[in-house]
Amino acid sequence: MADYHQIVSFCCIFCLKLICYIINVIPWFSNGSVPKPSGIIQYLLQKTFEDDKLKKLEFLTQFYHKQGLFRFNDKIYIFNQRLAQTAINKLEKGAENYLDNSPLKDTFLGSSQKSPETRRAIASLFRKTSIEERASSMTEDIKKMCLKMKEKSLRSVNITHWSLRLALDIVGHVLLQLDLNALDGEQDELLECMVTILHRCYALNEISTDSDEFKQANEGLDRITSNILKDALEKDDTTIQKRLVVQLHEACGFEEAKDNMKLFLMAGTETTASSIPVVFSLLTDYPHIQEELRDEAIDRWSEMMAEPTTSLPKIESMIKEVLRLYPIAPFISRQNNVPVNLGNIHLDEHSDVVIFTWGIHRSPYLWKDSKVFKPLRFLGEEALHSNMYIPFGAGSRVCIGQHMAVLELRLAIAILLHTFTFSKNQSTPDLKFVVDWAHAVVHPDKDMMFTLQNV
Repeated sequence: MADYHQIVSFCCIFCLKLICYIINVIPWFSNGSVPKPSGIIQYLLQKTFEDDKLKKLEFLTQFYHKQGLFRFNDKIYIFNQRLAQTAINKLEKGAENYLDNSPLKDTFLGSSQKSPETRRAIASLFRKTSIEERASSMTEDIKKMCLKMKEKSLRSVNITHWSLRLALDIVGHVLLQLDLNALDGEQDELLECMVTILHRCYALNEISTDSDEFKQANEGLDRITSNILKDALEKDDTTIQKRLVVQLHEACGFEEAKDNMKLFLMAGTETTASSIPVVFSLLTDYPHIQEELRDEAIDRWSEMMAEPTTSLPKIESMIKEVLRLYPIAPFISRQNNVPVNLGNIHLDEHSDVVIFTWGIHRSPYLWKDSKVFKPLRFLGEEALHSNMYIPFGAGSRVCIGQHMAVLELRLAIAILLHTFTFSKNQSTPDLKFVVDWAHAVVHPDKDMMFTLQNV
């Protein structure tokens, strides 16, 4: 039976590639409409990739390379650089269309109607200088995590679980100036609520938003977030500058501040906890690269401990390459409220537009060895090319947490490499992905397990 399925899959892939070749060789003239795959193409896609929507979309970016866009399941996917940049700049943010049942529905992410005061307060939370001022607290949290791993004499480590706890403590210290003590196990209920909502429901589709489990997790998230906000507001303030969480509360009131804190807690935790396991899964496949990056962390250790924003060129290039090959945010959503033209393509009003970052970053027409992990890619000449690279989005709606994410990843990877050698064991799953299409996040489909040895 397995051989039969392999033969069918091989034949379907061959047919798809043949049609793809023909489509991209013959001249194509746009009549202003958006192309979409025919019934036979959709049949072959289903036979080849089954229900893996991400792989179907990635294939279609090559299939419609000349056109630069396509329609699939009532959404328009754009991956041509010029069209994508025009759509990012010209169209309205569209995330609110996906968040009807999400806990983030009432955050500034889910609504374009939030007040300017709220947006200014939130922007001040994530300003690069504000984040860098708290880099030393990130360092202490990461070192604490490493120490706890050593204390527990852990050899087989669930790096996904540790990354979740680490990221939550960093959110507490950097954004809220509050000790959440997640690394000490004091926020396990909150993390369980977040995993249930974001991973089990939206990414894996194990439960629905109507299920009792989802409702209980949502209620738990709301209750715990309220308590965290109260603790943050009641904390004695001995600093001259008003704490950022207080500024947010004064700008929009308790309920709206609480809703936006859900975004900080969930998005600030989820992205790091998705990225770190991917990094080490790749580095265990390339042990010589792991050693080269470890050498950089060791060589610059004193500088990094004195100044956490110290540049680590090789590690930074590796992070960029991971976010190119496996962008944690695989698409950017946009919508037009009036008819609009993108080049010679006409979009009717209320078109659901997706700038397909995953396809752009992995396109063989834009990147040399596009599917190959080349950790030092961004140190070479390719870094100087004008290929579109948008792991955090682009334009006025670029990810507000990008500075925090990059600094956190750089420090976490450098300190972990300085402390441990990572290798795979029998419990290490293959690196496969699921997509939270509502919140535009890619996750490894399973917790990532590794064997650790002290350096």
